[in-house]
Amino acid sequence: MAVKRPAVNHEVMQQMNRALILDSLRKQPSQTRSKLADRMGLTRSAMSNLTDDLIRAEMIHEVGFEKSTGGRRGILLELNPDGGGVIALKFNKSSVQCALVNLVGEILWHELTPLESTDETLVLALCRQQIEMALQQNDGARPVLGIGVAAPGLISDDGDMLYSKFMDWRNVSFRREWEAVYGLPVSVDNLVSLAALGESRYGSAANDSHFFYIEVGYGAGAGIVINHQLYQGRHGLAGEIGYMQAATPDTGGWSTTDWQELVNIPNFLKISKRLIDSGCQTSLNSATLNFRALVDALHNGDPAACLALDELSCHLGTGFASLYNVFDISVFILGGELGREYEASLSVIHQEMQPYLVAQPPDGIDLRISRMQPDAALIGAAARVFDTVLIEPSLSVRI
Repeated sequence: MAVKRPAVNHEVMQQMNRALILDSLRKQPSQTRSKLADRMGLTRSAMSNLTDDLIRAEMIHEVGFEKSTGGRRGILLELNPDGGGVIALKFNKSSVQCALVNLVGEILWHELTPLESTDETLVLALCRQQIEMALQQNDGARPVLGIGVAAPGLISDDGDMLYSKFMDWRNVSFRREWEAVYGLPVSVDNLVSLAALGESRYGSAANDSHFFYIEVGYGAGAGIVINHQLYQGRHGLAGEIGYMQAATPDTGGWSTTDWQELVNIPNFLKISKRLIDSGCQTSLNSATLNFRALVDALHNGDPAACLALDELSCHLGTGFASLYNVFDISVFILGGELGREYEASLSVIHQEMQPYLVAQPPDGIDLRISRMQPDAALIGAAARVFDTVLIEPSLSVRI
């Protein structure tokens, strides 16, 4: 979402410099004033004035002295965890979840409510209820800097939901209304892109300049990070890899389908039922099969569940090979309700990719499972708000 930049004057320059200090301390905690001044090209006196402002605002605090090198030891500065917080919200077809996150990315409170309906009015009312619960949990303990929302589907630059296949929503807008109700800036972004941002800021990809975050659940999508920056395309719609076309054998020939239909939860259930009904050894019953039971069986090494996931893994491998061939990005992080369950099948994915790669990457293909708790997209929604404040603040947030 674009931020309107105010005209540059002395106060705006001071605000920008304070934001740069906060961003530097987020990326590299425990720095002295002199080191910050050297990094930013500012005088020591200017840096002292800026950091004093941030200490008075309780955004940073002093945490002791640096190790002695023979001279006078400098005082170390870090972000104050309670100097600010963000309310992060994520919803999809299966649940609404909300978290209160402090300035250093720690989860202070988390709530998840399963959904039985994707009715727009019901879901948005539940979102509002969880936001209000988060505000009550915060209870003025720290300033709330904004609300970050991770939503499924196509999101416009203005934060409107243009289309969500699995929610069955079109042209849904709530950002401006929520800003008016809560008096806080609200950002709305695609949940998979935000999951990639969460992995980049706080997860296993913090040191990776290029990677894909692949979310697999009832659909499939990608968050794309290039040169440490989230790539969202000209209109913010990049990453809809689930709609890539894939050919599958059919009666009398071949047919095409969306790639996500081959790797998602419904196909996992479909393949498992086929294996069960064909006599595969299993403890599962196809008549009562559901996703939770299938995951439990997978964890217990059930043959039908494992074989079904391996079949899905082959489809993942061919899709990943195509993504590598187009983007020359060799790091893939799998997340989502089903994506996190592919751990035992990573070798199958890797093997399936090999015949379709135009060239072998020098460092090989790096396949990982997301370890972020409680949810990468939720952490990414908080990171999006913090990035706005800590990198490029608007006048609605005074620091």
